[in-house]
Amino acid sequence: MRLVMLLFALAVFGLAGPDLARSQTEAETTPTRPRIAVTVVTLDAVRQVQTRYGRATLSLLGDPRWGRFDWAEPPFPPDTFASCEDDRAGGLLDYCIRFYLTRADIADEASPTVVVVFDDHAPERPDGLGGEMRVTCYGRGVLPADPVAQDTWLWPTASRMHGTRHWDRDVDALARCIAAAASETWIGLRQPDVN
Repeated sequence: MRLVMLLFALAVFGLAGPDLARSQTEAETTPTRPRIAVTVVTLDAVRQVQTRYGRATLSLLGDPRWGRFDWAEPPFPPDTFASCEDDRAGGLLDYCIRFYLTRADIADEASPTVVVVFDDHAPERPDGLGGEMRVTCYGRGVLPADPVAQDTWLWPTASRMHGTRHWDRDVDALARCIAAAASETWIGLRQPDVN
């Protein structure tokens, strides 16, 4: 009987051993998700449905099971940017957001800090779907790391369209926007534009 138990134990542990080793190796080689502090600023013109859609997409990106980022606590409250909310993307908004971001007291070892701005008016495009919202992401640099990725659009109607590729496009676009802004490094204070 002892021989049967010993053979059974060897068979179980012998078969499980490689699987346990493989799962441990996979866990060690799985890349960790970037930890980023995100503050959302909603401009005055943005609609509630757009804000909800943008926040839902952000929530998906930070989902513990399949998200792309781990969200850190922002180093300042959202009302830090309250004076920027009546500006428009592409106008004075860049100066306003970056003015506060480059002057924020953020520790060197802190997670990258990104401000995500939701706006109502997306740039006109020939392939426009109608109802798009504009999303602009700002990091701590004085200029965007990737201007195209950091000034993008989302289509809130995609959430009502089942089986559509637009939802995936929106998730990818917002992820690229945040990742590009997070890659910016602080190189000094954002100064007023000189004409």
